[in-house]
Amino acid sequence: MFTNEFLMGVKVFFSARGRMGLVAVLGLVVLTSTPSAGRAEEELRIPHLSGHQFTTNTLTGDPFVKTYIRNTLGIGKSLDLFVPIIEIGDPPERVLGLKGDLLKAILEFEYQQAVKDWVAFRVQVRITGRLGTGAQSLLASGVTANTGFEFGWLFKLAEGEKTALSGTLNLWNSSVTIVDFLGFVDGVINPPSQPLLKKVPTTRGGGGLRYAWAASDLVGFLFKGETGMGESVDRSDSDKWFFNFAAAADFDLKTKTNVPLGLALGYKFDTFPEGGEEIVDAMQDLVFRISYTGTTDFLLSLDFTYGWLHLKNEVEASKFTSTLINLRYYF
Repeated sequence: MFTNEFLMGVKVFFSARGRMGLVAVLGLVVLTSTPSAGRAEEELRIPHLSGHQFTTNTLTGDPFVKTYIRNTLGIGKSLDLFVPIIEIGDPPERVLGLKGDLLKAILEFEYQQAVKDWVAFRVQVRITGRLGTGAQSLLASGVTANTGFEFGWLFKLAEGEKTALSGTLNLWNSSVTIVDFLGFVDGVINPPSQPLLKKVPTTRGGGGLRYAWAASDLVGFLFKGETGMGESVDRSDSDKWFFNFAAAADFDLKTKTNVPLGLALGYKFDTFPEGGEEIVDAMQDLVFRISYTGTTDFLLSLDFTYGWLHLKNEVEASKFTSTLINLRYYF
């Protein structure tokens, strides 16, 4: 499954015509900017090891104890949404269902403060929304709004010429608001009744490891693994363990050319996505990032993401594509 989804995601990245305009804008910024020549590595605030500048991304984070502020804004939509309403036979055959598109909006804000050269405190706010763009998709999937807060500490464990390893301690708190039209109508027809509006707060705690490796001045790798325990968005479940894993490869093009660009390709597997109780399986995401790297302390990035997850009213996994703009400044 991973191979098919991976190849489909790569195809979406490089075949979406609607995104070529954004790439062109980023290209214009690069062509009209001049990277700092001959800057010393110690003047570079952006994370780097052994001559390689990392193209950090939101899936993996990074193990570097630095002070920065980040803002992310994005929008996405679903692909081939179909929710079965009437099924006949054994095994069941779908004869009637609801089709349509889902719109997804994402807003993130993150601040990390290096308290010492070996420890940093960070806070992150994430607001996401998902709703149907038409009557059918709105009835099928309703409206989901999520506000999440993350507080954590980053501890430097080891750092060498080419590698860096850090540990994390985190506290996650989120509040999911769900408007479930289909469940409400089904409850009216087939009691017991279901509430139209549900609000579910959750709190979880845990930690993990982050690792960076500069394989060369051109190529670098980032890894993250976290686990924790806490409340489920489905109140019929008890507290449970969850984990997530992410990995990314990035390329610092300015080490081989005069073009100040960084590229990254990453993957994330998350067993506790913050999206509501209608998510019944792990969420997986693929991201392709383009970053402008012509300054010593500022990153402008464009992300193309492809993700898939299972919703309780759907037979097949829902697939989403998103485009995000990221701004990150290192103090």
